[in-house]
This record gives sequence, structure tokens and C-alpha cells, in this order.
Amino acid sequence: MTLKKKCNYPAHQSPKKSKQFVFSRFRQFYFHGILFIAAFLFYTGMVSGQRINDGAARNAIYINLASRGPIYSVNYDRIFRQGERLDYSFNVGFSIAKNAVSFPVGVHFITTNSDHHAEFGVTFIPYIEHKPALVSSAGKGDADKYLYINPGIGYRYQKSTGSVFLKASVGPSVFLDPPSDNFWNMDPKLYAFGSIGVGISF
Repeated sequence: MTLKKKCNYPAHQSPKKSKQFVFSRFRQFYFHGILFIAAFLFYTGMVSGQRINDGAARNAIYINLASRGPIYSVNYDRIFRQGERLDYSFNVGFSIAKNAVSFPVGVHFITTNSDHHAEFGVTFIPYIEHKPALVSSAGKGDADKYLYINPGIGYRYQKSTGSVFLKASVGPSVFLDPPSDNFWNMDPKLYAFGSIGVGISF
């Protein structure tokens, strides 16, 4: 008696095409999720910002260099809520390398009453890396999707009147690399990270 190997794929869909479909759907999830978060935070910041009309410089554009995730990223930061002891800001950014693209999104808590601030926050960095195939009839490679979660504590220099913008932070970095066949089996890895940012506030 001959046993037939069970196949989990439909007859009209090969395993290779199924993986490509999963990659495509996963990429759409990343992009749509980041766009939604960025739009929501920007709208929240604009609405909250209208409650305070003190002329303070609550926006910043800066370049960030990090030891984990993308080496560099260009970011926009906005203080969307001001309190007596803490200000709250978010940042959205992007980084484009030769074979990779990433979109940092973060939320930060900043001490007040000075141009020199302590800062606490967390940044989520979806990272998509394209790996060219060495041998491929179609001439296409695969794309790996990673996620960095970087909580950190650090220092921020931001004047209320607008000027040079500086920040630095250190903390743990959680690296998630979900396999293509099981998104939730991420097998997190923990590293240390550091970052510095330089830009202007306005």
C-alpha cells in the first residue's frame, strides 16, 4: 500500500506562491498600521495643541543615529500635550537603506520647567529588509520583516522658543523576527541600545 503525503496547500496554489501571498499581506499590514498610527497621533497632537496658545516651539525635525534598528532615521517630533510636570510628545520617521526600509514611531514623556529635560519613552520600529536571491528564475528575492521595540531613558535639549534640538537615550532593545509561517512565534531577543539625535525645534 502506498501512502500519500498530506499537503496543506490547495491544488492550484504552490507553497512558494502561498509564502509570497503571506509576505504581501504582512507588508500591507505594516504600512497600513503605521499610516493609521501616524495619522491618529498627528490629529491628536493638532487638537491638543489648540488648547495651548503660548507660542512655544513644540515641533522638531531631527536625524537620529542608533545602535539597534536602522543606523539612521529622519524624524518629526511634536509635543502634543503640555502639563505642569510632564510634556508628552510623539515622533514618526523613516529610514531608507540600500536593501531596507523602516518607519520608527514613538511616544515620549518629557520633564518641564527647563531647556534641559529628562526623557522617557518607547519607540516601535518596523523594519523590512529585501534579500536578493542568488539563484532565482524570476530574479526576485525575499523580504524579511523585523520589529524593534526600544524603551529608553535619556536627555533632551529643547528650548521653548525654538533652537537647536538634541537628544540621547539608552535602554534595552527587544528584537522580534516572526517566521513567515507563524507570525506569533516571534522568539524575542534582548539587546542593549543607544541613540543620539540632532536637529532643530520650531
